[in-house]
Amino acid sequence: MQFRVLRNLASTMALMAAGLSHGLAQDGEQGAGPVVVEMFTSQACSKCRTANEYYSELATGDGVIAISWHVDYWNEFETRNGRWRDPYSDPQCTKRQREYNKNLRGRSSVYTPQIVINGASEAVGSDRKEVGALISAARAGQQLAAVSVRRDGGEMVFDIAATPAGGEAFLVTLKPAVNTEIHHGENAGVVIQEVNVATELQLLGEVASNGGRLTTPAPQAGDQCAILVQEPDQGRIIAAAYCAS
Repeated sequence: MQFRVLRNLASTMALMAAGLSHGLAQDGEQGAGPVVVEMFTSQACSKCRTANEYYSELATGDGVIAISWHVDYWNEFETRNGRWRDPYSDPQCTKRQREYNKNLRGRSSVYTPQIVINGASEAVGSDRKEVGALISAARAGQQLAAVSVRRDGGEMVFDIAATPAGGEAFLVTLKPAVNTEIHHGENAGVVIQEVNVATELQLLGEVASNGGRLTTPAPQAGDQCAILVQEPDQGRIIAAAYCAS
């Protein structure tokens, strides 16, 4: 799998500054935003399996945008069962994790499994108590801006409501469900089932504080996608939605 990062897609993106106040389509509640749960993991990491199970539970819950990023630094880890190269791993996933750790922990060192909530807090991915508390705090705090989603022919149209500050919009392409039989490494002999695995990241453009409209090609059959609007320098996530519920 080749994880792709695309930037400045002017030919496939239209952005219009406009004050918008649409409800989030899949939430069904006017003005209520989701919580974004980002999981940093590796198929070569045995301790990640418990966290992946918890993440999968979170992904099926209401009001959650779940994204799994597969890091690459486990690929060279040697065990008595050899090494396992995670087919969904990519240096760009590791880069995203390092940026979060610099912002949230003041260091570029990384670990797995790790969950980041709304780009604003982090915890060990298998720590249900801590992750649950962070999600509850995110819901009780300032909610993400509403995003209305619709499909228009071969395009997805996102109407983003006003936010306290502007940000950068990204489109993440996801594999909704993957099953991988692991042949080597710490998890040799195990079939790992995963959901919402990121395979592509596109920078769509900037969104003004008064909101706007973004259009981009719809995902290919069998894929899902999510839009993330994030403060500059990979800061707090201020709006998010799936392409389809």
